[in-house]
Amino acid sequence: MIKRLNIGVVELSSLVYLLFAITPLFTMEIDGNYWFYVIIFIIFTISYCTLILLFAVLSKQWLMLLLVIHYLCIIYFVISISPYMSLYFFFSAFALPFLLKVKIKSLAFNLMILTMITCLIITWFKEYDAALMLLIYYLVILMITIGNFKRVETSKLKLKMNEKNAQINMLIAEHERTRIAQDLHDTLGHVFASISLKSELASKLVANKPEQAIEEMTAVNHISKDALTKVRSIINDLKINSFKEEIEAVANLLKDANLTFEFSNAEYAEKLSATRQSTMAMILREAINNVVKHAQATRIDGQLQLTDKSVKLIIKDDGVGVSDVASLELKSIKERVNILNGTLATYNDNGLCIEVLIPRSVEQ
Repeated sequence: MIKRLNIGVVELSSLVYLLFAITPLFTMEIDGNYWFYVIIFIIFTISYCTLILLFAVLSKQWLMLLLVIHYLCIIYFVISISPYMSLYFFFSAFALPFLLKVKIKSLAFNLMILTMITCLIITWFKEYDAALMLLIYYLVILMITIGNFKRVETSKLKLKMNEKNAQINMLIAEHERTRIAQDLHDTLGHVFASISLKSELASKLVANKPEQAIEEMTAVNHISKDALTKVRSIINDLKINSFKEEIEAVANLLKDANLTFEFSNAEYAEKLSATRQSTMAMILREAINNVVKHAQATRIDGQLQLTDKSVKLIIKDDGVGVSDVASLELKSIKERVNILNGTLATYNDNGLCIEVLIPRSVEQ
């Protein structure tokens, strides 16, 4: 039952504070009619307990009504017992953000402030010396309440970002499945067709023209070896590396190709999630492959730039550049950048420069 009502230890422990309202029933230190206090005490206890125990099942209208009753009873306690009975506002500092789930710009919070002001005015006329101390308590309570509001908002924002990241991960996985399927189709489809044709031709030539048949089977051997290399390359692309691991792999690759490669601020990638790092690594790999194939470069420089809201990847070579940057096709890189809700920019600067701007998420 308690689990169904979503009641925790914190909520149950709040019931202890009823002792402050119970004590005057026995000490008789009441400024006013005793039995009227008993009636108010019963109403207060019912509203207080209902707020704590049934907040998960009550409508917002009922919760607001109970809150109004709660505050009216606090005002009465300040008048009939002591100004310090208004410290029940500590309960509101917890109840408003976590139980009622209202925001800082809400009727409930404004009602709390209005009740505080009312209690402070009553205290000013009733016990002037207590007013200053009560004001300090109220300021502390308000700071706690505002802090709790911010905690709730941060939790909601993190939850939204986690959901968004989960969606991004699904898109990345779907994109990779599509890319792998396309790579396998482009590689193996053509290979199997060629092997089938050449092996069929060889079987027809083996009796009358064995030399040509051997040539065809030799071609089949070369095609199969080439296909094996391409399949291994596709499988290697499936390995998920961190961004720093990818930089090390690229550095080794370019060293073998006699290309100078330097990369700065690689540690900034750690501000991104593992999935985003992996996608950034794929973007880097694709960009480096394009440089090696087309740029005629001798040097490649890369860096990461970090801000509060984004990470920028910059890759620059000293190659021949591109005569028409606007017509440059970087389909694979663009697809991965779009998955990360990023932007891609390319321009000539004594070679080609590629800039990828990726937004950071709250989770980091």
